[in-house]
Amino acid sequence: MGTLRLLEAPEPAERHDGEVFACAYVPDGAYVLSGGWDGHLRLWEAATGAQVTSLMASPKPLSCCAVTPDGKQWLAGNMEGLLSFWEGVSHQSLLNFVAHTRPISAITYSPDGQWLATASWDRHVLLRKVGKEGEGGRALAGHGDIVAGCRFSPNGKQLLSWSHDMTVRLWEVEGGREMCVFRGHKDRVTAASFSPDGRLAASVGRDGVVRLWDLAQQTEAGSADIGREGRACFFLLDGESLLTADALGRVLLLSLPSFDVQAQLDVPFKIMCGDLSPSGEQFAMGCEDGHVCLAAVEGFEGSSIVVTATQTYKPTSTLFGRLLGKTKLTRTYQYRCPICRESMESTILPNEVSCSKCRRRLRVQGREALLV
Repeated sequence: MGTLRLLEAPEPAERHDGEVFACAYVPDGAYVLSGGWDGHLRLWEAATGAQVTSLMASPKPLSCCAVTPDGKQWLAGNMEGLLSFWEGVSHQSLLNFVAHTRPISAITYSPDGQWLATASWDRHVLLRKVGKEGEGGRALAGHGDIVAGCRFSPNGKQLLSWSHDMTVRLWEVEGGREMCVFRGHKDRVTAASFSPDGRLAASVGRDGVVRLWDLAQQTEAGSADIGREGRACFFLLDGESLLTADALGRVLLLSLPSFDVQAQLDVPFKIMCGDLSPSGEQFAMGCEDGHVCLAAVEGFEGSSIVVTATQTYKPTSTLFGRLLGKTKLTRTYQYRCPICRESMESTILPNEVSCSKCRRRLRVQGREALLV
């Protein structure tokens, strides 16, 4: 059974001047980046909640932010559709361009770091190749209102988007094809996410309902009324628990598929946005009063967690083969423990294995085995 615990920030706590519209963990989970009404990017230490540094990224409010997969660059999207890239240590401006005609609502990278996706109030999602961001992108059109967010599937082949048009849509990344439209919410959809194995998605909306979607069957798999407008929605790494946060400051930990409440945390502020750490052990909340607050997600230390393996081919040879200059390609699977960040490799795809460093049980999924 999981528990939720609010972490105390040092006093006096730093804060944004105005609402915090976005927060994002760096890849190793050690820091949280936030952006908000004051146009600043602010970096917070996840262990203590203390502000590390800040950067004035825009004279206009920031509507979203992100960190590159290598953790070295910060991205900011503002209310005028400008997308900017910054060097995280020196704060040097690297790239600025108009990515959308209206505010950017989300920035996200594919798991392999090859694609960058942005969602916007202009009703579009744009896909860009990493390294060629300024050259334009492929537009995914179909939503009839503001696109509130987007997220890549664990295998990187699909993209989930959600909108004020009350729909959740599933897209094929490579070709940009719309695969499915999920309808059921009675008001704007405000947050959504994939399950770790890529077979399910969950969404929450202004209607106060959390809905579970079976992506292979393209049907609704369940729902629960949480009674308040949702602002965040994340699967935990066990694949059997869902975390939601609502506008009035209530964080719920729900068991799936029953939606039974495992834990509830009531925080004394209105939540604008949230992000789950890569390890699933912490939840960051951007607040209406300018604070970024952190909550520990506990009680899952003994649970196995789902990880996705990447298939590669490596040249190998025997001693005799090396003498003759002959090699062959051997298929290997590479995966990383999200708890301790240890990388592992195997020539077979194991169903379950213990992390070689922290000993957590890992349920390994192959990219090709996920969804489609």
